[in-house]
Amino acid sequence: MSAGVRPEASAEKDLGVKCPPESRPQDPGDVRPSTKLWIATGIFLLVLGAYALTSPGRIDMIDGEVRFDVAYNWLVTGRPVLGDKWIGPLMGVPGKDGSLYSYYGAPGSVFGMPLVRLGVYLSARDIRPSQFLFSMTSPILGAAIAPILFLFYLQLGLTNRDAVLWTMVSSFATLLWPVSDSSFDNAQHGFFVLSALFFAHLSAKRKSWICALLGGLLAGILLLYQEYFLLIIPALALATLDWQLTDAQSLSANQTGSVSRRVLFHIGRTFRELGNLVRSAYGQEGDARASCLRFCLFLAAAGVGAGLSLVYNHLRFGAWLDDGKFRFVVLRHHPISGNPFVGLLTLLVSPGKGIFFYSPALILGLVGFRQLWRRKTALAAAIAVSALILLPFLSCFGFVGGDWCWGPRYLTPLLPLCALAFPFVSLRGPKRSPVLILITLGLFVQVLALSVDHQRFFLARGLDDFFWAEDPWFYFKHSALIARPGEAISLIQGVPSTAKVFNSIPIPNWATYPPLGPPLNVPRSLAPLWIRNFQIFYLPRPWPLWMSSVSPAVRPVDVRTWGLGLLSMTLIGLFLVFRGFRVRGTT
Repeated sequence: MSAGVRPEASAEKDLGVKCPPESRPQDPGDVRPSTKLWIATGIFLLVLGAYALTSPGRIDMIDGEVRFDVAYNWLVTGRPVLGDKWIGPLMGVPGKDGSLYSYYGAPGSVFGMPLVRLGVYLSARDIRPSQFLFSMTSPILGAAIAPILFLFYLQLGLTNRDAVLWTMVSSFATLLWPVSDSSFDNAQHGFFVLSALFFAHLSAKRKSWICALLGGLLAGILLLYQEYFLLIIPALALATLDWQLTDAQSLSANQTGSVSRRVLFHIGRTFRELGNLVRSAYGQEGDARASCLRFCLFLAAAGVGAGLSLVYNHLRFGAWLDDGKFRFVVLRHHPISGNPFVGLLTLLVSPGKGIFFYSPALILGLVGFRQLWRRKTALAAAIAVSALILLPFLSCFGFVGGDWCWGPRYLTPLLPLCALAFPFVSLRGPKRSPVLILITLGLFVQVLALSVDHQRFFLARGLDDFFWAEDPWFYFKHSALIARPGEAISLIQGVPSTAKVFNSIPIPNWATYPPLGPPLNVPRSLAPLWIRNFQIFYLPRPWPLWMSSVSPAVRPVDVRTWGLGLLSMTLIGLFLVFRGFRVRGTT
């Protein structure tokens, strides 16, 4: 190497990414805590303000109403019963005391309780403010992903500027945005998955068993949502291990053989390295034993969530292992299983539900994953194993798309994990344009997602409740994404003259309740005509827009007060981010 040329400069030229922190004079992950705090707080307020302003401002799905009703009754009566007279008989499962209970986990209701309480405080007689505020539960936790991702990027060696920019890409150019702006709880899953992985990574970097315990506790909360997250918790725990493939091993794999052969080499090498780590830990004290101890502490802490899940089961149904799901399936004759091959293709490449159609920016994660693997093998292995477990598992279900919904919402927990590889994509020379195109396209898709109520697509086609079971290949023939530009353009035409009321429920103009489908005496084939009676399907989805278009008596909150408040939050967040950059020495 010629004199005067830094080794890290050569590496940057070859890889097209910033050098790892150990090669730089200053580790961006170790900048002053006050600087990180200002920027992280600003990012949270900025993203939360944007998410809240673009949310529907109402409970947009029956699932959300179930969770709200449990939260409301838990606060008012002290019992997590399901008392809604419309959806209770449809979605409830008889419990040990004869009352109806939801088979959903507790966190989706518990984390919204403070918002429900605030709504009751604002208006004890009107339930609509409580429902409006409860609909902000997922926007809050979805926005909380952003500061965690920012701090994660700093730990990976990014500068503050790059960490902020890639955090914005993840927050606004992926499916994370519309999923956070819904009554589904998948964005909440994503927050706890990323947070658990973050503390697992910190435990390895700082050799901290406390961080391992914190990561495990956060991972355990996932079990309170859905038991199947037990499958990926050991995968997330891999990030607690302190091990790295050597450069010679990586180079030998990259220089010979086909792509499939190199992939198999990496997989085999990974398992051999893990085996060597375990054998070293068994033989003597040292870093290997400390790594395995952190791994075990992570899993043990996650067991706390498993225990609480069993307690919640017993509280509702009088049995530790009965969560009500299988009884609900039996009672409602709900189809479950599907073709795994069709399910996997649907999740990945179908125009109707393919994750790369709904989040084109994820392609950047695939491209950058190789460099992430070389630099942070344990972290990359945790991400890869989590995806390789979750994808095949979800593919086995008939309702692989999580309908009725926008996009493959069950894959949301993987989105912030894939975003960790975004910064390792080369931005030099002609490679910059494709990256910018993918980001712009992703942003455009998410804006489309927020424009119109997602149920319009399904009702306008007169689909049955279980259409996905009747035709597993449905999403290769139909696509809500392809139909969305036409639906968005139709908003210009305004509300049909036949639409006299806002919503489709028995109480006219109850704007915060989820729209229900046609009554039993209306054939589904007439649903395309039936929906023309309701404004909800023909008004813009973000709440400041549709609330401004309806009578003040229909509005659950004052549009101007809440709109200006959330806009101010967004501007304060932007100010805090820039203030963090103004701190001397911040890059």
